[in-house]
Amino acid sequence: MLSRLALSAAIVSLVAAASPAAAQTRITLGQEIASNLSDADSRLADGSLYECYVLEPGSGPVTIDLKTAYFDAFLAVGTGTNCGDGMRVLATDDDGGTNTNARVVQTFTAPRVLIRANAFGAGESGNFWLSVTAGAPQEEARQGSLNALPQGVTDWGSDAETCTGAYLAMNDARDSLTQYGNVGAIDYAARARQAQGRGQVDQSMAEFIGSNFVLIALGGIIDDKPQQVAEYLETVAGCDRALGFSPVTRYR
Repeated sequence: MLSRLALSAAIVSLVAAASPAAAQTRITLGQEIASNLSDADSRLADGSLYECYVLEPGSGPVTIDLKTAYFDAFLAVGTGTNCGDGMRVLATDDDGGTNTNARVVQTFTAPRVLIRANAFGAGESGNFWLSVTAGAPQEEARQGSLNALPQGVTDWGSDAETCTGAYLAMNDARDSLTQYGNVGAIDYAARARQAQGRGQVDQSMAEFIGSNFVLIALGGIIDDKPQQVAEYLETVAGCDRALGFSPVTRYR
């Protein structure tokens, strides 16, 4: 990481005008935020995109996780007026989480810190999830193998909004789930429309539910938690049954 920071510093000295400062979003301990890194976001001098979050960390250790299946995540935590190249960096991480996810675990003395949710490479973009937890991380229970998923268990129902969200989530999750059934051959957009036609569906709520399902599915794959993948696939299967389709996903 020192090489990256040194390179960034060198580039900053050559850039005459920086990208406009990013809007700052408040995040609190125990909160998780789903967002999307896109060309509409601000860029550092090295061309990488970022979003800026503000945290009051409290007095103890804090665990900050940046998770994504779309780009190489890079976290920087610091102080200053914004998350741009001028931020005073207190901690950074590239691959401290699983795979290419980023994690920072630290106690901060500053009452207010900035979190830069950043892509490692120039122009990298896509969905991500940023979470902040009080305390150091604990080893989380794992169950089985992703090549042999456990029996699917879900607390989600098969109402119209849930099923619309479950099918919409396949747009992002399907490429990672093809080994568990013939999901690659199904038009889930059409099934989402059919689910939506079952009743009055709040589209924004369905999309929010869908983003949760993407987190459940891809988070399970990224963190090697097969029970999470099974939970999502069983929800999809329940919606298939409710709509009169033969379930096309398998989870064991």
